[in-house]
Amino acid sequence: MKSAAFQATIHGFRTVPSRGVVSITIEAPIEQHAELAKIAVHGAWVAVARLRDPETAAAQPRQDENKNTAGAKRDWRDLSPQQQAGIRCAEPIFAAFLKECRPDDWHEAPDAAECVRLICGVQSRSELATNQKARVIWKQLDDQFSAWKALEHA
Repeated sequence: MKSAAFQATIHGFRTVPSRGVVSITIEAPIEQHAELAKIAVHGAWVAVARLRDPETAAAQPRQDENKNTAGAKRDWRDLSPQQQAGIRCAEPIFAAFLKECRPDDWHEAPDAAECVRLICGVQSRSELATNQKARVIWKQLDDQFSAWKALEHA
């Protein structure tokens, strides 16, 4: 297998004393999911390295942060939950995910937007901006979709 490298940010860090390991969660742009799925094999050995010193990184904007043009593509994590949900609900593959992985919810609400509102317990996706519980549920649903898409449909 060829070696590969990608850029990501550390999102979580915890110890697992029962297994004598440290678990690190990373986040990478969703546009890289196909490349990541090819190398993110369970049990694969990887290397971890910091790309920038955090003290100097705060003073220096990232290269992509300097690109502030009108047509620049925004990072998924920079979108509000309601924007993310609106984008997802327009994707046919997201509807396929809901049908396959949430069949009971889909049967009750056979439309992606309606299904998301049902799952998150809101009347409108705009409530994701103010309802913390709904926001957490949305994040979990979106993470499940990303994993499903990467594993099943890369």
